[in-house]
Amino acid sequence: MKAASFMTTWEEKFVRFMAERWVFQGSDPHGFTPRLLLLAFGEDFISPLLERHEHFGALYSGYLGGRKIGYIRVPPGTVILEGIMRSLAFTRVDSVIGIGTCGALQKDIDCGDIVVAESAWAGDCLSMHYGFDYGDRIDADIELSASLAESMLHHGLPVHKGPIVTTGAAFRETEDLLRSWSSDGYLGVELEASSLFALGDFMKVSTAISLLVTDSPVRMETSNVLNGKQREAFVDSLTDYVVSTSIA
Repeated sequence: MKAASFMTTWEEKFVRFMAERWVFQGSDPHGFTPRLLLLAFGEDFISPLLERHEHFGALYSGYLGGRKIGYIRVPPGTVILEGIMRSLAFTRVDSVIGIGTCGALQKDIDCGDIVVAESAWAGDCLSMHYGFDYGDRIDADIELSASLAESMLHHGLPVHKGPIVTTGAAFRETEDLLRSWSSDGYLGVELEASSLFALGDFMKVSTAISLLVTDSPVRMETSNVLNGKQREAFVDSLTDYVVSTSIA
């Protein structure tokens, strides 16, 4: 389902106001030239690796493995995500890859595995404002997601492709909900993917998301993979993908 492609006069004015004031903070968005934006949710996966980076307000522009990209880390949730994505209207960005974590919803998915979402069940509160209904499955960009997953598989990483759940209530993952999501075939649960995909659809920007599994609600397990080799392998594979892909 496509969102409306027009904006009201106030909406257009307010988006521009917020882009200039909050996202770019006085810098010229036309000077932000990367076509690919890496958007990290919660964890700061990329900024220590960026070379020759510049600030454009809240956004970074720099080189990862010799390839120029944009990068920003945002807190979990969707409010700031909306502001960042809508501000991309004033840039050259045409592809966004989300980087985050998730909980596994299938018992054969281990902590430290990777989930590349092909779609996300809309349990957030933002997607309904961008042309989707609560409970819709919102698709990622098919080609971008497929190439991202394939690249990670080539690195020998345990990658799972398929649908995931986006929830708007991180602390209300009840046992009944978990059983329902698992039996419906969802691979993982997190907080942003359906909003990211809905905003990408609205903005005509290709979107994908890659998630490191940090816990398994269905096995009642937590882990320390964010402090271990799995995190390093995850980031290395993303870096190699950025270097090799033609989208950046």
